[in-house]
Amino acid sequence: MKVLIVDDSGYYRERGADIQRKLGNEVFFAKDGYEAIDQYRKVQPDIVTMDICMPNLDGLDASKEIVKDDPKAIIMICSSAGHIYKKQAYKNGALYILKKEYDEYDFKSALYELDLIKKEEL
Repeated sequence: MKVLIVDDSGYYRERGADIQRKLGNEVFFAKDGYEAIDQYRKVQPDIVTMDICMPNLDGLDASKEIVKDDPKAIIMICSSAGHIYKKQAYKNGALYILKKEYDEYDFKSALYELDLIKKEEL
């Protein structure tokens, strides 16, 4: 699986990459919303983990643009304040809110839940 990790913090990009690599996923990075849109178009990842608060273009607006290009995009918003932005995140195309300090179990649980949603919609 290809995972695009979008975060302006190098710490969180590397932390997320460590988790994804442990799960056997191929990892790509972006540091802001504009890079996220560009990388999404180039890489066509299976999943995007997206921070909200970033310079230049935030994660909410970047999610909206990505979903405009690809309505089937799977975007997980990662934020310690995700509950504050939850409604807007879902409105802009996010399918899941992950806590900022997510671990392997949290990510696998999110994938499981997203797969159930897809199966029910078929």
